[in-house]
Amino acid sequence: MSALIDQLAPESGLPDDSHAEVRRRAQARLMSQGFPDPKTEAWKYTSLRVLEKREFQGIGQQAVPRCALPFAADVLAFDNGQYNPDASTLPDGVRLEPLDAQSLETLDYAGREDAFAWLNLARFEQAWKLSIDAPLARPLVLAFATSDDFSGAVHPRLHIELAANASATLVEWQHGQGEGLVNLVEQIHLNPNARLHHLVQRQHGELAWVQRTDVSIERDADYRFHALDGGGRLVRQDLRLDLLQAGAHGEIDGVALLDSRQHVDYHTAINHQVGHTTSRESFRMMADGTGVGVFNGRIYIARGADDSHSDLNTGNLLLSDSARINTKPELEIYAEDVTASHGATIGQLEDSALFYLRTRGIPTQEAMALLKFGFAAEPLENIENDTLRDWLMVLLNEHLGSF
Repeated sequence: MSALIDQLAPESGLPDDSHAEVRRRAQARLMSQGFPDPKTEAWKYTSLRVLEKREFQGIGQQAVPRCALPFAADVLAFDNGQYNPDASTLPDGVRLEPLDAQSLETLDYAGREDAFAWLNLARFEQAWKLSIDAPLARPLVLAFATSDDFSGAVHPRLHIELAANASATLVEWQHGQGEGLVNLVEQIHLNPNARLHHLVQRQHGELAWVQRTDVSIERDADYRFHALDGGGRLVRQDLRLDLLQAGAHGEIDGVALLDSRQHVDYHTAINHQVGHTTSRESFRMMADGTGVGVFNGRIYIARGADDSHSDLNTGNLLLSDSARINTKPELEIYAEDVTASHGATIGQLEDSALFYLRTRGIPTQEAMALLKFGFAAEPLENIENDTLRDWLMVLLNEHLGSF
């Protein structure tokens, strides 16, 4: 992995700015531990060879795609990893400001498994704080796009805070072109009684996308995550929810679709730090061709966190003999008087279900399409906003047309 460090984190070239000390600390930590390898438990099914083979150069000069949405929204555009104010609109009740150095000084990630978080902390070009101070009337879209000639490595950083009693729908529209790397770190904090519906719609070609999202949820706050992931050459999503005070609630729902030459890895963790908290997770993966999927979902209930309730379920569908999905749900419980469950399934399209549809006069290809859609759509069906749910269902149906 020394070659990858030389490419992504050379010892020289750290900016001498207000974050210089934080950068130096992160760089030293990264150099001492290196990047994860197959012996790193959290990365055992996700190889970084695709990054080792690439030469990261310029961020590109061509125009980036603009998101076309079938609903009214305010948009913050991040082009090739950089915030573009000319293509952005900030609604009332929302502030976007450079992140102060003090906000980064106390950050402390784990070891080699968190190497990309340390890399981001050492090499971020821009760090922003997005403050949502009031209920938003319409969705706020974070549009992350890269151009066809993008071959650089960028490390955007975004801290999002919802004030007490604030509410918002945050849509991340991620469409990547080129053969570079986007290494995004998000920190989200919900103050008491805040509500955030967080949707991610992701579609990458040869782009490598690594994202870490840490969410802290205070008293009676509610965080709900939905993902429709269309895959990419290398996609890694770490998502961690910390339920910090009584009444905190977190939900994760997602579906990932991957085909040949695509690798998608989701590592999620829901941590019940105190009692009287609730969570739920449902995630599905569908792999065709030579696609490789990884899902690791962990529920942790701390000592003394009595009256915590959680449920985790993952379903996985293999559409070819060459596709692979590695899935592992985990429960770690140190409290009494809790309810917690987990389940995992992996298989192929059921012959009996296909036969049933064929006996009703439905052609084979159409019957298979119905079964695939029914499997993949379930995690998206509980989206409360009809417009957003219908939008994702249309995109799902379009994507399944190539399977």
